[in-house]
Amino acid sequence: MRMRIAVGLLTSAALALTTAAATGTAAQAKERPCGRPVMAAGTGSQGTPWTLKSQYDDDGTPPNQLVAGEEFEIATTAAGQRWSVSFTDNGTEFFRNDNDISTATGIREVHPNPVARGVSNHMAAHAVRLDAAGNVIEVIDGAVDLAPPPARCGR
Repeated sequence: MRMRIAVGLLTSAALALTTAAATGTAAQAKERPCGRPVMAAGTGSQGTPWTLKSQYDDDGTPPNQLVAGEEFEIATTAAGQRWSVSFTDNGTEFFRNDNDISTATGIREVHPNPVARGVSNHMAAHAVRLDAAGNVIEVIDGAVDLAPPPARCGR
């Protein structure tokens, strides 16, 4: 009887260790060398939901392949809304579309910006909804902060 209990405990322990090792390896495989994205969400001045995601990536153009990308989504309620959308990195604009027209699902802009190593990045999105006459209807401002990129990124 004691032998069965000992064998059962030993088998259970071995199975638990094997599962933990396999799960840990799978989690590491999913981890990107440039780190996880940083996200923010909120609503505009008239209640329109938005999300902003930013992360480092190593798929930019040589020689500086390191980029910080921004993904900005506005969940508009209808197609045909006119928005002016801009992205900045540490206060410097790197994308602007003054005539961004929403689809039935909203607006989605994704753009990378080359970045330097060893520097943190304050990524911001600014959007203004305009009526046909160019009057402001709604304003959205979102931002996220990225710590300096990890050394393993883009090597």
